[in-house]
Amino acid sequence: MGKEMNIYELIILILALISLILSGVSIVNSYGIKKIKKEFFAGKNGVSLEDFIVRQNQKINELTAQTDLLEANIRGVQELQKTSIQKIGLLRYNPFKDDGGNLSFSIALLDGKNNGLVLTSMHGREQNRVYAKPISNGESDFSLTEEEKQAIKTSKNF
Repeated sequence: MGKEMNIYELIILILALISLILSGVSIVNSYGIKKIKKEFFAGKNGVSLEDFIVRQNQKINELTAQTDLLEANIRGVQELQKTSIQKIGLLRYNPFKDDGGNLSFSIALLDGKNNGLVLTSMHGREQNRVYAKPISNGESDFSLTEEEKQAIKTSKNF
């Protein structure tokens, strides 16, 4: 039975040695990690990582504010653009059988909400007449010629 005790004692001694070796390795690794941590947090030229993160966060906040301002400006431009001429319809024609060429025209100039005007030029041998009619929602309170209606329809498809 004495030999069995020696085997148990030997196993315990081996386990103790393994534990001691692992402890030593852990201590060495701990010093290595502390060194890496110190270098990492020291940063370039002694600047700490915390200061770097704070500066980056400030830059992100500034960029976010600039982005918000740009988005507001874009929305303003989009609203303004709705009231600018976006749709153009042109129809050239000859209203008089005895006069040659399609020198007369009707042109519709509309914004994004189909508001604007239709301009008609009637060209004859002796004279030229120009008419302008306001357009609201694609319609006019004035009577429109077929050519003017066609110019408005063309502009809506522009």
